[in-house]
Amino acid sequence: MNVQPYLTVSVDDGSVNDMRAADLLEKYGLKATFYIPATNWERPVLPAAQVRALSANFEIGGHTYGHVALHKLSPAQVRAELEGGKNWVEDVTGQPAKSFCYPRGKFNSSVRQAVVLAGFTGARTCLFNRNELAADPFLTGVSTHACSHSPAIQIRHALLEGNFLGALNFIRVHHLERDWVRHFQHALDSVAAIGGAAHLYFHGWEIEAHDQWQKLESLLAQLAQRTEFSVLQTGNSSQSQPPRPVNNSLLW
Repeated sequence: MNVQPYLTVSVDDGSVNDMRAADLLEKYGLKATFYIPATNWERPVLPAAQVRALSANFEIGGHTYGHVALHKLSPAQVRAELEGGKNWVEDVTGQPAKSFCYPRGKFNSSVRQAVVLAGFTGARTCLFNRNELAADPFLTGVSTHACSHSPAIQIRHALLEGNFLGALNFIRVHHLERDWVRHFQHALDSVAAIGGAAHLYFHGWEIEAHDQWQKLESLLAQLAQRTEFSVLQTGNSSQSQPPRPVNNSLLW
């Protein structure tokens, strides 16, 4: 049994607020994966020069070209979004885009397979309360979203996605915790004891909207002191793992 504890941080959407997040991560010596689309109809994204600067210290992953949910698109549209987003990241950074994040956490078996065929080595979902190393690198879950959710929302989200292990973990490991910092601290303690990956993900724009920068910095300072963890970037966590048989309960 692998009892090595890992710590992973990922930041989604490439909003202009992500540079502030990067500054905090660098301040505390932490690595992260930034999932950045080329464009986003919802809000401005970082200009290419800043994405290139980010790539000097952080992994940049694919997040489609236009930040669109893929599960309702045609196969040709899915392929165009995946390949367009991957090529854009690689052109801007000069580095391979190893990992992918499903926009809005939406995927199905066809989308998953398209991500494989696009040449990514793994993909991150929004399956919450998952503290294990993923058996399928294209269905990597997260421990905590840095936005407080009620127990009702957590359980509903898990059941709608067929994330039954996440629902169980929310009760047994996270103790129905609403506050996102304490929620992640439960993940850290569990992973430190039995192994796995404590994975924090957030949006810079969401931290800004809720005025949570001080709270985020306090948590990052704590993470810097947790020396028992090996820091793992998403692309590196999946590149050595071949695609595994799929758990169909998580696909639709």
